[in-house]
Amino acid sequence: MLVTALVTPFSGPDASLDLSSLRRLAAFQIEQGVDQVLLGGTTGEIGSLTDAEYFTLLREAREVLPGWRVVAGLGSGRLDQIIARGRFALELGIHDLLLVDCPYSGASSASLRTHWYGPVAEALPEARLMPYAIPSRTGTELLPDDLARLAEDHDNVVGVKDATGRLARMERVRALCGPDFVLLCGDDFHARSAMLDPVIAAQGCCSVVSNLVPAAMVALVRAAGAGDASGARLIHDGLERLFRLSTLTIDEAVEVGDEVLMVPQRARNPVPMKHALREMGVLNGGCRAPLGGLGRRGRSAVRDLLLDALLQDPALFAPLEQFFEMDAMAVLHGGGELVV
Repeated sequence: MLVTALVTPFSGPDASLDLSSLRRLAAFQIEQGVDQVLLGGTTGEIGSLTDAEYFTLLREAREVLPGWRVVAGLGSGRLDQIIARGRFALELGIHDLLLVDCPYSGASSASLRTHWYGPVAEALPEARLMPYAIPSRTGTELLPDDLARLAEDHDNVVGVKDATGRLARMERVRALCGPDFVLLCGDDFHARSAMLDPVIAAQGCCSVVSNLVPAAMVALVRAAGAGDASGARLIHDGLERLFRLSTLTIDEAVEVGDEVLMVPQRARNPVPMKHALREMGVLNGGCRAPLGGLGRRGRSAVRDLLLDALLQDPALFAPLEQFFEMDAMAVLHGGGELVV
């Protein structure tokens, strides 16, 4: 199973929702064989969306996709807000819902189980609810033991998106939750290992890189799912440069008084991926505050990664070129002087 954590496209000086681009991005993903698209996840910048915009996002997606093709990220906020978003998704025929560990709260694992996930599962019995563990972003974590208890208490908790990057944690999830519990690897780099590991046996990946190269990620997931270790490794190695788009740390010049200091700037998903899509001519807008754009050296680093990947495998971006009617090599070489 491959789920693309879809970017939310914005445009114009006010960074309004670009609904025509959303429809095209979603259609492109499904055309390339992706199983589902996730809206309103970390990559989708849900923290910057109003509830009205979030509802519009889901409605527009349903214009081009059946409900079973969509996963609705519920974001964060008050429980009543989370439940209202879930009910709206269900009304649209979207039953797969993703809920992240409550960020910034510092809640214990037991509190997340009983006071965060539990009430949502009880309020939305028709949903297929998946917790989302990403402690690097949230500062808290629903541990495998409490996840297993949550699934025992609520039949509609059907899986987890694990973006911890810890294979040992995934092993414990599988041991406690059983073979039918859906375990999606939440980062591209570890997807191959998590799926091929006979103990973890992850059923798939929730991918960021598939925004750019969905066909290649579909091939990777299918090879790993079939137990083709050598085939999966070959595809993984060809995509490794693009996996670096998840997080970039680049020294950028900052003027302080009379000095120019080189300061390490860390840009995390979705900033590098959105810039990559802009470089390829697929998106017009960037991210909303508090996220910003990349500095000069960061922009150059993204273009370098795209060019390196393209030169290694000229066919890699062929689906993107055909769907969006562009020439990747021409676009990238037209981007100006590279910074080394």
